Amino acid sequence: MNQGGHWAGVSPLRLCGSLDSMFGISLAVLGDLNQDGFPDIAVGAPFDGDGKVFIYHGSSLGVVAKPSQVLEGEAVGIKSFGYSLSGGLDVDGNHYPDLLVGSLADTAVLFRARPVLHVSHKVSILPPTIDLEQPNCAGGHLVCIDLRVCFSYSASPSSYSPVVALDYVLDGDTDRRLRGQVPRVTFLSRSPDDPKHQASGTVWLKHQRDQVCGDTMLQLQENVKDKLRAIVVTLSYSLQTPRLRRQAPGQGLPPVAPILNAHQPSTQRTEIHFLKQGCGEDKICQSNLQLVHARFCARVSDTEFQPLPMDADGRTALFALSGQPVIGLELKVTNLPSNPAQPQADGDDAHEAQLLVTLPASLHYSGVRALDSAEKPLCLSNENASHVECELGNPMKRGAQVTFYLILSTSGITIETTELEVELQLATISEQELHPVSARARVFIELPLSITGVAIPQQLFFSGVVRGESAMRSERDVGSKVKYEVTVSNQGQSLNTLGSAFLNIMWPHEIANGKWLLYPMRVELEGGQGPGQRGLCSPRPNILYLDVDSRDRRRRELGRPEKQEPREQLEPSTSWWPVSSAEKKKNITLDCARGTANCVVFSCPLYSFDRAAVLHVWGRLWNSTFLEEYSAVKSLEVIVRANITVKSSIKNLLLRDASTVIPVMVYLDPVAVVAGGVPWWVILLAVLAGLLVLALLVLLMWKMGFFKRARYRYPEATVPQYHAVKIPREDRQQYKEEKTGTILRNNWGSPRREGPDAHPILAGDGHPELGSDGHPVPGTA
Repeated sequence: MNQGGHWAGVSPLRLCGSLDSMFGISLAVLGDLNQDGFPDIAVGAPFDGDGKVFIYHGSSLGVVAKPSQVLEGEAVGIKSFGYSLSGGLDVDGNHYPDLLVGSLADTAVLFRARPVLHVSHKVSILPPTIDLEQPNCAGGHLVCIDLRVCFSYSASPSSYSPVVALDYVLDGDTDRRLRGQVPRVTFLSRSPDDPKHQASGTVWLKHQRDQVCGDTMLQLQENVKDKLRAIVVTLSYSLQTPRLRRQAPGQGLPPVAPILNAHQPSTQRTEIHFLKQGCGEDKICQSNLQLVHARFCARVSDTEFQPLPMDADGRTALFALSGQPVIGLELKVTNLPSNPAQPQADGDDAHEAQLLVTLPASLHYSGVRALDSAEKPLCLSNENASHVECELGNPMKRGAQVTFYLILSTSGITIETTELEVELQLATISEQELHPVSARARVFIELPLSITGVAIPQQLFFSGVVRGESAMRSERDVGSKVKYEVTVSNQGQSLNTLGSAFLNIMWPHEIANGKWLLYPMRVELEGGQGPGQRGLCSPRPNILYLDVDSRDRRRRELGRPEKQEPREQLEPSTSWWPVSSAEKKKNITLDCARGTANCVVFSCPLYSFDRAAVLHVWGRLWNSTFLEEYSAVKSLEVIVRANITVKSSIKNLLLRDASTVIPVMVYLDPVAVVAGGVPWWVILLAVLAGLLVLALLVLLMWKMGFFKRARYRYPEATVPQYHAVKIPREDRQQYKEEKTGTILRNNWGSPRREGPDAHPILAGDGHPELGSDGHPVPGTA
């Protein structure tokens, strides 16, 4: 122990006992108790309880710090046990040293050393490997394996050779059984008390070096799935304790029974391997299982699935909690070579290929679907459906691919659930290092709200005269009436459990320069407040306190529904000159979102919103603004917008496209255009055009000689010519007679001519005077 007496290079070894036990008060060298060639020692601790003695074995490295055996005084009923020790003397003559333990009492105890047996054992297997394609059992369709177990022993001294009985147990498929799985083998030759996977027996060794064997048979179960991992057969044995016979007085000490060497294992593991196929020339199956993708899908039909939209990162799916009872998880697994240039490097058959799925508390396994029924894996779950094992193939052949869908129930998802994470782990008994992956989805609650709107009527007209705001007394003074109806529908659960919803309408009450556009008269909300209640919206409309139309007031008091009325007749304009269609500009859109109008937002709370709510808004087109600003515009489009907003403490609440746009077209009243007459510039242009045409016609006729006088020349024989001679009045006979008072009248009844040169007398109108016979009366020059 001290390296031949040289202490310079020896490190001290400290053996420690319990406090106040007086550990080390006594020490004895025992000799070689276990016959290993190294002396052993004993250390006493008399005040450790009733007293204890610690036995330490020696070794090639010195004393072993851990005691191999502890002798207690309580077992023999002695106090201060171990106060004194004496060893190294063979009292019973069995060639093993004994130990005498003393105490402060009047009693000492002798402990005799037991002979140590070194057992040799061997397990033989036939055939050495399992070929599943070569059944060899009696029935002809199963595989059997023969096992032989042989034992012998040795002891010191060689003259010590008692009859030894060894009890042994063979346990089949030990590793699989320890994992909680069903063993793959059954022992055919076993005792009735043994389970199917075990066989026990006893061998009697008559003397040292006597070898005794025992035979048994294993049968492989039908349809074995694990064809890659070896079947482990474990042999365990123990020394059968003989019965002690009572010694007669005077016969001395009886012999002690031997024990097995404590430093020699009493078990042996033997592996029975399968004949590996599809594992390459080296017979080592190096698979390459890969989970190509794992994505969440919405179930469209029993065999049709639609992938969920992805988040901005492209790795997280977006799951809308809107009444979907189940969700699908699409999984695709392949076993392909990682490098096509070296296909033999990996991608071998993956034996017992499995996919292990761990689900969160909000999801539960419901079933499995596959596009090809031949590829449908077998999936089993635990009792609470939180863990699923899917068998992908045994083996999953080289080049195989499988795609399937796990159907997961969403009944455990609540409004507090914000994320779904499913852990996926591929597993195989082939050679491959696999790591878990996760499939994630972000959960948001989508409110199934829809909003629609309509304007009654959808076309408005303006006309009349311009009136100031102070001149307005009744809503009829403003302009054309319009009514908006905005309907909100809820196809899901009540909003009471999710938050507060508000219906907002952007009302264009002014144009960009601040003049009135649509004047709001009344805002009423039906629904959203409980049965039979109307909601209050803010701010208050009709800020000018105009008188409400008596027909509308009477209808509202009687509770009758509003009927579609004919368009109000507006008086023709007298304060503005009508604009022709040629002068009219292009169409204009008045929209708050485009900055062409100013809006006031009417907000209506929806406190109890289960199915539907309808918002009614009555307004008037401000006629004067359109007469002043848009009389030269062909048409105008006035946009009213409505949307829904939700206030909630739930962070994952989502409202999609809860808005609508309600357009109304505005035109100049055609009746007013007719009553107003033709514009002045049209009249001026018409007059100028008429004068120009007249001048052109006169010029053309003048050029053609239309204004020249026509003259005719007649022959003298046929056309008589008359020459009129003017006789002064004072020379006329009639004048003379009138002067003298005697009037001599000629007889106009008979013609009278005084010569060939006589000319007819012309009447006052320039025509010749006719006689009684109808011929001109000749006269003298």
